[in-house]
Amino acid sequence: MTYTAKFSILLFKKSGAIATIKKNWRKMKKSDSTSVSRRIRTAVLAAVAAAFLAVWTACSVPKPIATTVEKTSKTIKRTTRSITRTIKLDDQDLLRTVDIINFENNSLHESRQFEEVFHKGLPEYLNNACPGVLMAEPQAGSILRVLKTPPKLKTGIIDNYSLAVLGRQLGLNAIVAGSLEDIRVMDEIRGIWVTKDTHHILQVFIRVEMVDTCTATKLMDHTFERRIEIEDLDYRMIKDRDTISLPDLNITLTKLLTDVGDSICDTIRDQPWRGFITKADGDKFHLSSGSRVGLKVGDILEVFDSSRIIEGIAGQRFITPGLKIGEIEIVSITDKHADARLIEGEGIAAGSTVRRKD
Repeated sequence: MTYTAKFSILLFKKSGAIATIKKNWRKMKKSDSTSVSRRIRTAVLAAVAAAFLAVWTACSVPKPIATTVEKTSKTIKRTTRSITRTIKLDDQDLLRTVDIINFENNSLHESRQFEEVFHKGLPEYLNNACPGVLMAEPQAGSILRVLKTPPKLKTGIIDNYSLAVLGRQLGLNAIVAGSLEDIRVMDEIRGIWVTKDTHHILQVFIRVEMVDTCTATKLMDHTFERRIEIEDLDYRMIKDRDTISLPDLNITLTKLLTDVGDSICDTIRDQPWRGFITKADGDKFHLSSGSRVGLKVGDILEVFDSSRIIEGIAGQRFITPGLKIGEIEIVSITDKHADARLIEGEGIAAGSTVRRKD
């Protein structure tokens, strides 16, 4: 227990939590002392709780050291990130909304396990393990549900702009697309001298892309990878046919799902909340977000121009965040939508972005 406790505390120090807190403390404004004090108290309590939890978990549960190290390190890193987020963002009470397009299988192997685990399991995981993030309801995101694949450019890459425009109409802050890129079977020589032996390894690669609906840029583009050792009989079966159906593969896909889910969760929660005006009629406006994400009647929203579109490499288009052009006030609200009136400004049109005024 002594060794594990020391190791957990060392991981906490090396994860950058203390340095991050100090860095953000120097950036804080003196005029916001009350808010700062409240956030610091929350951050300190979270840090202490995380350190205690990491040590307690490592000491009380007998697991292989590699698994324990991975879990403890992940817990500390995510807590550190949460502390930084609490200090930087003042809209943590507003939920970030995300939806997922069905993951593709781009590998040369058929795998029903992949479809079963990810298509159903990933939304469930985010709903259960990611506070502050809201998965779009199936009915609200029905347009995304019927898409077999995400919209793509002629080059074959995902059309981020088209996804962003669609997501704005649905009140989404981000859209996730992904694919099973490859399942490799290989031999690996282990041991020394006369003890050398051949081990069969199954390697799984899953690529995940997440598009920001505010700018049509990528918040994430990462390939996740896991390796497992398989028995000789399973190795021969895979070599003889393209379909892979192994209990170990299901376990590996589940672990990959948690890796993917945690990364999606952390990435979207790091972004400030943004809403979108979908209709404009004189001094009246309609938004694609409502009380479900935490908005309420009387909230004042700052409005920013989003009319400038720029074109990048390979035909990708991006939405350039513009200057503030006005303020509006929510006068009526439903679960998924809100209506607002003009307070000040001009040139506010459909497509403009909003954020809650501090």
